[in-house]
Amino acid sequence: MTHSTMMRVFAFALYALALLAVPRMTGCGGPPAGTGGAGGTQTATCTPPAGSGGAGGTQASTGTQAACPPGLEQPCMRYHILLDGNPSFDVPLRNKYIAAFGSACYMSEVDTFDCFYQKWQDACADAVKIGEVSGNAPYDKGYMCQPDGVGNYTLQIGPDVANVTYINYQAAPRQTPLTDVNGTPTAVDGPYRNLTDPAGVGPGDQFNLNSGMVDADGGALNQQKWIVQVNKNANDGGVRSDLAGFTWTCKGADGGDETCIEPDFLQDPQDLVATYPNVHHVVPRKDLRCCPWGTNSYKNAAVISSKLNGFFGHNNPPADEVKQLNDAGAYTP
Repeated sequence: MTHSTMMRVFAFALYALALLAVPRMTGCGGPPAGTGGAGGTQTATCTPPAGSGGAGGTQASTGTQAACPPGLEQPCMRYHILLDGNPSFDVPLRNKYIAAFGSACYMSEVDTFDCFYQKWQDACADAVKIGEVSGNAPYDKGYMCQPDGVGNYTLQIGPDVANVTYINYQAAPRQTPLTDVNGTPTAVDGPYRNLTDPAGVGPGDQFNLNSGMVDADGGALNQQKWIVQVNKNANDGGVRSDLAGFTWTCKGADGGDETCIEPDFLQDPQDLVATYPNVHHVVPRKDLRCCPWGTNSYKNAAVISSKLNGFFGHNNPPADEVKQLNDAGAYTP
């Protein structure tokens, strides 16, 4: 057995042990009714979509990032590649994989590092590079991913037909919600941290649960409305951005880059669209692989302009954002 083969076997054993720590989900049913977006609840499947590969199919990277569907995939089924080495603990190796494979790779909330893909073609295109990226013997190129008939793929990586790596269609563990702030993995603890979360808070959910509070007319307030009301109560009826002064690169009127600055107060009568207040998930509802990620806990909320919210998208939250929100004083319910 070659050194690279032993390393792959060792990595697979570590990964299998780590998966034991991930809560198991029975079936492939969708989320409870009402937890989806504008398109309603989406039910995930346990098998790849029709036409997702076959013998002799191309394995060239698609080079595209699919838009996330409005609903939640539970479990979130993705294509997993088997990495060489132990990047869960080996940080330099982990950084090599991130540099080579980008947003497919991440640390999970159970401290495993893996790479998961929405499309089997992208997984196969990266799998062939694992040997050289890891610093081990390069894999032989020129072979095609072969389906196993149950949704997974194998890729021959050497002249021996038994020398293969695996691309498995499986549930992707949730990405860690921690953000690196000055070298320290940091949980989001935003300015609405003192509000009591309702029952049923979970990854990927919107701020639409009943807050248990009512408005001036006795009407029920969902989480989103309650958050905005708490903000207004603290600001003499105005809505203050929780990221006032935050700067980012945006497009100017001439289409060129310029520096945008988040205003102190929102709903500017001169710019109602860009400064309309949004209740923002600091850790986004979905990660870059479109799997459920950030929760609808109040501590993960921030009131910001629609323009800044659009800039953040579902990218990993920047350290400056997390630090500013964590340093902010807590609102009083």
